[in-house]
Amino acid sequence: MKVLFVFEDQEFSSFFVYDLTSGVNSLLRVSPEIKIQKLTLGELYSQVPIEKFLTYFSMAFSIEVKKYLILRKEDSLLGVKEAGLEEDGKMPITVYKDFVALKSGQKFTKGEHRMTLAEIDAYISYQIDQDGRIDVFERQEDIIRLMKRKTVRPRLSSITNNYGTVKEYSGSNLNLKDMLKMGTGYLAKGSARMNKINVPEIGSFSLIGNFPYRLGTVDWEKNSVKLRSDLT
Repeated sequence: MKVLFVFEDQEFSSFFVYDLTSGVNSLLRVSPEIKIQKLTLGELYSQVPIEKFLTYFSMAFSIEVKKYLILRKEDSLLGVKEAGLEEDGKMPITVYKDFVALKSGQKFTKGEHRMTLAEIDAYISYQIDQDGRIDVFERQEDIIRLMKRKTVRPRLSSITNNYGTVKEYSGSNLNLKDMLKMGTGYLAKGSARMNKINVPEIGSFSLIGNFPYRLGTVDWEKNSVKLRSDLT
C-alpha cells in the first residue's frame, strides 16, 4: 500500500509517499518545486482537487498512489500549541545542523534549543538551505514524531480509538483497515529508521540565484525516482 502524506502549506506543501510493501517501510520526500511542465507540484496541488492531484502525481512519477492523508501546517502548529509547549511557552527541539530560516531570517545553530511557536513555524517552513540541501523534510518529520510521542501510544487500539478524530481533523480517504495496515507496519518497524529518498536527490539538481535558492534544472537520470521525460 502506498499513501501520499501531504504536509499542507499551499504552494509550499511537502509531499511524502509512504510505501508499505511486504512489511518493508520506505519514504519518498518530494519537493513542491518540481515542475510538471509549466506548473510546480505545489502550484498544481493548490489548484486541483486532491483526487485529480493523485492521478497527476501517480502518472508523473510512475507510482500508483490512491490513498492520501493531509495534515495542514496550521493544524500541526495548533497541535504543538495545545500539547507540545511547556509552561514557558516553548518546546525542546534538537537542531542537527546550522541553517538560516527563510521565513524569519533567524539563524538556528546545531544543538539543543527551546523554541517558541513562531520559531517552530519558521523551523519547519519549506526551503532549500544555504548548503543547497532540502533538509527541511527531516525537520518537518521531527516535529511530527515529537507530537506523535506526546499524543499517541504505539498500540493498534489507539488507532481504532482515534480513527474518528483523524478523519475529522485531516483530509483523508484512508479507511480503518488502511489505518490498521499502516499502524501494523509502523509497529513492526519498531525503532528502525525507514529508507528515505529525496526527490530530487542531492547532487542531481542545480540552484537558481543566490540564497534564498529556488530549485533549478533536475538531471532525472541521477534519480532513482524519475519524472516522466515528456513532462519535464
